[in-house]
Amino acid sequence: MKNSVLFICADQWRWDCFGFMGHKHAHTPNIDKLVSRSTAFRKHFTGIVPCGPARATMLTGLYPFIHRSVCNGTPLDKRFTSIPLEARKLGYQPSLYGYTDTSYDPRGLEKNDPRLFTYESPMYGFDPVCHLPESNPKLWSDYLKQHGYKVEKPHELYDSRHAKKGEGFVYKAWEIPTELSDTSFLADRAIADLQNATEPFFMHISFLRPHPPFYVSEPWHSLIDPSSLEPPITHGTKQEMISHHPILKNMMTRYDDENSYPSEINYSELTKQDIARIQAVYLGMCAEVDSNIGKILQALDDSGQADNTMVIFTSDHGEMLGDYWQWGKNGWWDQSYRIPLIVHTPNCKEQLIDQMTESVDIAPTIIDWLDGDIPADWNGRSLLSIVENTQPQLPPREFVIFEWDFRELYYTDFVEKLKLAPEECNLAVIRSNEWKYVHFPAFPPLLYDLKNDQYEKDNLASDPKCDSIKAEMVGKLLGHRMRHAERQMANMKLTPAGPQISHGPPHRQILES
Repeated sequence: MKNSVLFICADQWRWDCFGFMGHKHAHTPNIDKLVSRSTAFRKHFTGIVPCGPARATMLTGLYPFIHRSVCNGTPLDKRFTSIPLEARKLGYQPSLYGYTDTSYDPRGLEKNDPRLFTYESPMYGFDPVCHLPESNPKLWSDYLKQHGYKVEKPHELYDSRHAKKGEGFVYKAWEIPTELSDTSFLADRAIADLQNATEPFFMHISFLRPHPPFYVSEPWHSLIDPSSLEPPITHGTKQEMISHHPILKNMMTRYDDENSYPSEINYSELTKQDIARIQAVYLGMCAEVDSNIGKILQALDDSGQADNTMVIFTSDHGEMLGDYWQWGKNGWWDQSYRIPLIVHTPNCKEQLIDQMTESVDIAPTIIDWLDGDIPADWNGRSLLSIVENTQPQLPPREFVIFEWDFRELYYTDFVEKLKLAPEECNLAVIRSNEWKYVHFPAFPPLLYDLKNDQYEKDNLASDPKCDSIKAEMVGKLLGHRMRHAERQMANMKLTPAGPQISHGPPHRQILES
């Protein structure tokens, strides 16, 4: 019997907010139970933020400097293949429950094609069985109407300007009961189809939560006591943080503009109590997703197909949650880029893995599980040999790479205030277990000693004692980019016998070393 895939993704769930990761207040019993019979990668990183670019990286198996869909709304070139397209070649009909935030390639589309007016289209190859984009969750709003709720504008369901304020800047519990929430609706729809599945399936379930807005139904809203939570990581005052690097002044002052996040909280005015309440609600949103994942996994067991199904749980990116005076996903901190990755197969080894992995590894891992040919153009590595403890084993990664592109077409604050060209509005990070180096096209670099300064307080980039380390990290970053440069046509030659392609016998071994 062919293998099946249950691929679950949450939005904006950072790596450390789980019971199995040692968080004292995270309520994630179902994911923790999954971990107890799976392989959990504890140093897993997305390749880029925010949502659209992160998912493009995960679903294409390509680094952002290859696919170049680097911002929400930046089109993804249609020539790139993806997990669902490769699965279709193998006879599957990949179904999507939720969203992938894919910006379609405008070339070849009619000028009035609705896909040209949104960055929330489904990834090429998915059958959008239950498409639930944040800007227009029509299927869910119709469901609420059937249960007596008046919903005039579906997009306002996620607009916190219409939520009821509680104390300070924190909202009251959502009036929609948890059994009718977007999270429960999506899970229930997927469960119904899972229960009726008679053939091997490929199901991708993508939850919006714990992505803001920061409000959730009871009992999750009141689940965590805010007073029990640790305050965010900060280095002195906001002004002291701003002095750390030129880009931080602009990143920090954006929060002073109440219109910079019109559907969110005015973060610049949050008190310590507000921050603790937001942290508690965030953990409550995580708990609601965990509860629904438990229902999905139980339905999988009840369906009789668990014995041939790979289960993957991950997130697109993390959440700063007030650390370093930041919110959302940005900068170069692990809080934005380090995310969960849990892989279960019927033959998997139950283990916690501390070698570093990247979101580009998910695509080849899934296609490997489906017995397909992994595209030679993909940058990631299949983790299946680690998951199932088979030979040959992958050598550990020496480092991971991630980046942030902060150019904006309409909000040009970085361009104007920092006097940057759009092509200069980006940064690239190379992170090993010992060091983190951050490179900017137009600003001084950053260098942190992670062994002795895990919270990245002291920038050592200008310390002469670290010149050799800095040069080594720059060389590795450059070498990585050269090694993974786009090779779709580079390994092809036109000959008298026609086009010939050769990646060389050691191609995969070289890339995995």
